[in-house]
Amino acid sequence: MTDRIVTVDASPVKEFFIDILTRDISLVAAILDLVDNSVDSARSMRPNGDLAGIHINVVAKPGEFSIEDNCGGIGVRNAKDYVFRMGRPDDAVVNPGSIGQFGVGLKRGLFKLGSSFIVHSATGLDSFTIDLNVAAWVNEAEWSFPMNVHDDAAPSERGTTIIVDSLHARVAEAFSDDETLETLRQELQSRHRLAVTNGLNLTLNGTAIPKAESTVALSELIAPAVRTFDVPTFGDGMVSVRIVVGVSARPADDVDEDGEPESQPRAAVDAGWLVFGNGRLLLANDKTSLTGWGSGRNNIPQYHNQFARFRGFVYMDSVDSNAIPWNTMKTGVDSDSKIWRLIRQAMIEAARDVIKLLNYAKVERHIGLASAGVQTPILDALNAAGPRDASEAAEEITIQYSMSITELRGGLIVAASYPEPNADLVAALKKIQYQVDSSSFDDLATALGTSSAAEIGRQSFEDFYAKHVGS
Repeated sequence: MTDRIVTVDASPVKEFFIDILTRDISLVAAILDLVDNSVDSARSMRPNGDLAGIHINVVAKPGEFSIEDNCGGIGVRNAKDYVFRMGRPDDAVVNPGSIGQFGVGLKRGLFKLGSSFIVHSATGLDSFTIDLNVAAWVNEAEWSFPMNVHDDAAPSERGTTIIVDSLHARVAEAFSDDETLETLRQELQSRHRLAVTNGLNLTLNGTAIPKAESTVALSELIAPAVRTFDVPTFGDGMVSVRIVVGVSARPADDVDEDGEPESQPRAAVDAGWLVFGNGRLLLANDKTSLTGWGSGRNNIPQYHNQFARFRGFVYMDSVDSNAIPWNTMKTGVDSDSKIWRLIRQAMIEAARDVIKLLNYAKVERHIGLASAGVQTPILDALNAAGPRDASEAAEEITIQYSMSITELRGGLIVAASYPEPNADLVAALKKIQYQVDSSSFDDLATALGTSSAAEIGRQSFEDFYAKHVGS
């Protein structure tokens, strides 16, 4: 038998590649990827974090999509060798502390949106334009893109413009839907809240994206807990972590903080943990076990609206974006990551004092406000505190509790501060909990005109107390 070697064609089919690349990402997430690239450039231009004067303008309409920014632009060499590669080569130049990680966001976003696109970028030193008909490119054997390099680049021109002028039909339909556009607006506001707070002018269809509130109550009596520490990663990498956890300066709107969990129609929208990776919001107002809720009686209880004022912020930053424990679409964290598990435990520990604070506040609402002249120091302090940006509050507290380098080696730990509660009120409150037949409960609820288990329990106790003890 004579053997011979033949070459097997294992090259990917472009249509299959594009389908795999875009299938599992939503339209809104694909647009956020494109915005991420602009924000990365803005942060690279302004490492001090001040983004005043920088703009990113997004247009999403049935007949057009574009992103235009003045964030520094893409150099010709980077565009030629790295930016338009399908994945990130090992020798790619990566901005320290960037959001982009895998080198797929730009291409995935463009393919998701339409069948042709134009990318024009200028750095002040050079500029280029790529004008690609994706439908024609798919039928070509060559994987490269033609790039028109402009040798007469204007030194004053800096920024990138992306235009997708042949939208897929489903994309054009989505851009005519007010609900889709509102979702995009909310995601832009939420995910890039830190950049907007730092001065970035981000617009959607000509309307500026407003700042999203990221505040905690701060006064001489009320202050959040703060923890700062570094988590070593593979090689010489490091993730710097700052945790800020406190309470809102204002009660939650349209939420009964004293209702029993089973009677709550909805959770407070703004309560929970906000988790950021290199400035990009990963988790918004999370109230699940992922961030420690329900981790045990001695840790953090299950969330219910007694904790509607809870505000927690986690800022994870790393020069190497691979070290951040986020998922590939940067819409969540990797719960299996050892780094995340360490951070989560620190979140639980920092939150304990805030949970105590909110428990004391509930006691004062139950007993103190029902009787005239009873001291309610916790509620008084909450009512007198004002909102302060969580990051700014952490800076103030860090300076206030500054330590030597030796003492800082294990990280900075500052517990939440609040007044001593009224000891008589705390000692005076007892909780009674029991279960009854559901049909009997429904009958009594109908008779009393309320479906609140807590209210029915209080009324039944008062009636029983009056009968056997006296009013």
